[in-house]
Amino acid sequence: MSSSDIQPDLSDRLSQIPKNEPKPVVGYLVMFIGVAMVAYGITALWFGMRDVMDVGGYCAEGGPYVSRQECPDGAELLMFTGIPLGIIGLFVAMVGAAKSAKGAGALLLLGWPALFVSLGYNFIDYAINPPENMGSTAGWWVCGVMFGLMGVPALFAIPWLVKGIQPERRNAVLIVFIAASIIGILAGVQVAGSVD
Repeated sequence: MSSSDIQPDLSDRLSQIPKNEPKPVVGYLVMFIGVAMVAYGITALWFGMRDVMDVGGYCAEGGPYVSRQECPDGAELLMFTGIPLGIIGLFVAMVGAAKSAKGAGALLLLGWPALFVSLGYNFIDYAINPPENMGSTAGWWVCGVMFGLMGVPALFAIPWLVKGIQPERRNAVLIVFIAASIIGILAGVQVAGSVD
């Protein structure tokens, strides 16, 4: 028996050495910030939409025409911070998720059902309980059902989205995602409460 038969060759030995993967701490932080921004954006939009629906579903201010219905206080702040921060946050979260773990970016697809189910709920809630002096609410029923149909089926993908995350980092990614979502929602509730 020769010595080459006893010792594995160098390439086999090197392949058994664990590879140093970069630490995902920066990715987790960037993902946290982005997901919190998205959650704030959806929450602010939800509250802003409810403020507008309280006055019949439309409003306007300024310009050369006299509006029959002015916008409620705070609706502009909620809408004009919620929409841009949510969109920018999605891109920030994508960068963070890519640096966090393989498959983590797929969790961001949950923004779709979060947006459509929550806004669909608003339409249906106001179709059932319309503001005073409101005529037909058929349009709100149609929008609520359509938004629900657009959002609810995506919820069935949650097990596959979670399973697709790199196993050794799955728990950390889920903790970051859930904690950021909670922080973003609480920030949206806080801002909405302060402008009413």
